[in-house]
Amino acid sequence: MNINDDEFVLAPGVMATPTLPSISALTRPFWDAAAEGRYILPRCNACGRHFFRPEVACPHCFAVDWAWVSASGHGTLYSTRSCTRHPRPASLCRWCWPSSSSPKAPACGSNVVGSAHADLRIGMALQVRFEEVSRGIHLPRFEPRGGGGDARPS
Repeated sequence: MNINDDEFVLAPGVMATPTLPSISALTRPFWDAAAEGRYILPRCNACGRHFFRPEVACPHCFAVDWAWVSASGHGTLYSTRSCTRHPRPASLCRWCWPSSSSPKAPACGSNVVGSAHADLRIGMALQVRFEEVSRGIHLPRFEPRGGGGDARPS
């Protein structure tokens, strides 16, 4: 049977299962910090560069000597696009979960929230905030800096 996304509907009372992060010993410090409302990143002790996602070795110089360090959670919008046609039903879209409304503004590994897509501007100052999407799992989202959002989980 060939079902397109427009025809897919979950049975009543069935909640869509989002794609949640896989938490390992390597990534656990990041997720623990996120649950506390802190943003941390790996930084190589050999070359001094930050990287994300955590790897056994620095992706820049391949040194295995790196540490988690506090980060400001501030960033700048580099590019944007609107996700109006989901590759699968909106309720299952990994970029848009947990909300099924469109459009969304996916960011590299996150989302820009708290601003209409039409109001996003390249160079816009952003700040991180954390949303609890599942018990104990707080995902980083980015909003316009000064947007009034609380960076601490509720």
